[in-house]
Amino acid sequence: MYKSIQLKLSIKLALILACCSTFLVEATTLNVGLVEYPPHLSFKEELNKSKLYQYLNKVINKTKLKVKFHKYSNKRAKFELNKGNIDILLPYEDTAQNFKLFSTPLFHSVPGLCFKKEKFIPILSATHLFKGLIVGVPAGKPVLPILAEKGAHLVAIEGADIINRGIDLTQRGRLDAFYHPSPIQVYHNSNPQYKEVACSYFYGHSSGVYMAASPNLNNETFKLIEKALKESMAEISYEFFYTQ
Repeated sequence: MYKSIQLKLSIKLALILACCSTFLVEATTLNVGLVEYPPHLSFKEELNKSKLYQYLNKVINKTKLKVKFHKYSNKRAKFELNKGNIDILLPYEDTAQNFKLFSTPLFHSVPGLCFKKEKFIPILSATHLFKGLIVGVPAGKPVLPILAEKGAHLVAIEGADIINRGIDLTQRGRLDAFYHPSPIQVYHNSNPQYKEVACSYFYGHSSGVYMAASPNLNNETFKLIEKALKESMAEISYEFFYTQ
């Protein structure tokens, strides 16, 4: 009799704890940091028009979490993530900084070089032709080491708008080419200068673009978002969603 009562109490307590846990998850506000990554995510238009924002909402809706979005520069976003002022950050590709990443990349980028159209050199498979080229590269960003190894002169491009700055310097003859992290960041309709350049790619050097988590994000919430992301990707990948 005593054991039966004890068992009933244990079951009731487990149900109460489960309900409380669900309530806590649903009551959590997820602070999401966003950085510009045209054309996937642009701050020059309303957020709900950006494909990556739309897809992220599909993922978050599966978790029942409340969400608040914050726009940042790359540098500020990493600072806020490290401090725990935001819970997740995207798009994120600087894997050298050792933030915890959600296991499924949102999409992939393929780096390469862009030239003034009439001076285009399809040289990426003939690396000896890098010698002497003046190549603009994003300041503080990782670049494939083969450029320097084969004699290219690397010039850091400062500022927030690296792509348009690179196009401008190439058009004026200050650079022979500029390094792009992904062709889609150059070739898109919201970039009015994209028709002025021709780009080559470093095929075989594709890298993932992820969502990164704050060190302070609790494991339960991380797993909840991870599960929602995997389910969403299984239903329709972001890369396919983007093309629709």
